[in-house]
Amino acid sequence: MGDTLKTPESSCSYIVGEDGLSRWSEMHADAWVGLLETTKRLTRDLDAELESAHGIGLSGLELLGRLASAPERRLQLSVLAGEANLSLSRVSRVVDSFERRGLVERRQCPRDARSVEAQLTEAGLTLAREAQATHFASVQRRFFAELDPDEIATLAVVFARFAPRAASSCDADRSAVV
Repeated sequence: MGDTLKTPESSCSYIVGEDGLSRWSEMHADAWVGLLETTKRLTRDLDAELESAHGIGLSGLELLGRLASAPERRLQLSVLAGEANLSLSRVSRVVDSFERRGLVERRQCPRDARSVEAQLTEAGLTLAREAQATHFASVQRRFFAELDPDEIATLAVVFARFAPRAASSCDADRSAVV
């Protein structure tokens, strides 16, 4: 027998079959699975390109961008982790690798002796600028060039509903946005 709808709403995005398994409607599957697969593919490709060209991934680029746009180019590691939505241990590992490369220096926080800050060096700022140029050009080529202006506007409206002010939370001039 065919799938039966197990919900009173006829516009439900999924159906539950007689086997008890849920399935998206074709349109909803195209939207949801398409979003997930596009995100995975783009993230994987952008990450690999940054790693190959600059020796950093997307997380590293975001951390460099946030440090570059921070006052005095420094932030407490805990603040950096919170802003980037990464664990403190992940941020600490990335900052360790940046420190070995001379991109950041760890410093005692002058306002809280128990806290540590990451201070971006000139070499770190140079790398941030170079990696951002690579990244922005790649996002343009791999994503925005595939869409027309109306589609971009629609995506901006849709995603603003799920993540209000997400882009503006990175920095006023959007330099930290990955």
